[in-house]
Amino acid sequence: MQRAHRLLSIAVLTCLSASAFAATTYTTSASFMAQVAPGAYSENFNSWVTDPPAGALVFSSGGFTYSAFAVDDLYLSAGFLGTSQINKALTLTFTSGNVTAVGANFFALNISDAFQAVSVTITLSDGTVSTFTPTSMADSFRGFTSSTPITSLTFSAPGQSLYASLDNLTVGVAAVPEPANWALTALGLAGVIAARRRKVA
Repeated sequence: MQRAHRLLSIAVLTCLSASAFAATTYTTSASFMAQVAPGAYSENFNSWVTDPPAGALVFSSGGFTYSAFAVDDLYLSAGFLGTSQINKALTLTFTSGNVTAVGANFFALNISDAFQAVSVTITLSDGTVSTFTPTSMADSFRGFTSSTPITSLTFSAPGQSLYASLDNLTVGVAAVPEPANWALTALGLAGVIAARRRKVA
């Protein structure tokens, strides 16, 4: 019975330490930027005045590179990046291999580029999922930091007659590892080591 209890404890601690590597989510730009190291690359898409060419669009600055892609092409106008067709996902692929922090305003628009208060879902390459319903641009921000590189972000298709859109995109490096994550990892490893020592003794 004692051994089963110990094994259960080890399993729980190991799961906790593994989950410590999932991304941390921030709901405001200020809280997110406080966790991003200097030198991040921010893009507000204001310099784009015409629609982009077909296919993926590549952005690069400050050592960070990513591409944006949507089935049936992208749409750039009025200072935001979106899908050209309704109900399509917008995918960012971080190709520089050093992105551990990403944040933006995520929202859905109608054909007149008017904001729509509907549920949106963002999925990161590590399986982190954030679903929320922004009521305005002011509360449409989501940011993520991770202890491991983020290789992609997918903004799911927002529904019929709606276009997935984002603005004020920042990519960079997380400033410091989350203290809670390191504590959970250390606790999980300590549990495994302690159990192994007892077994050997």
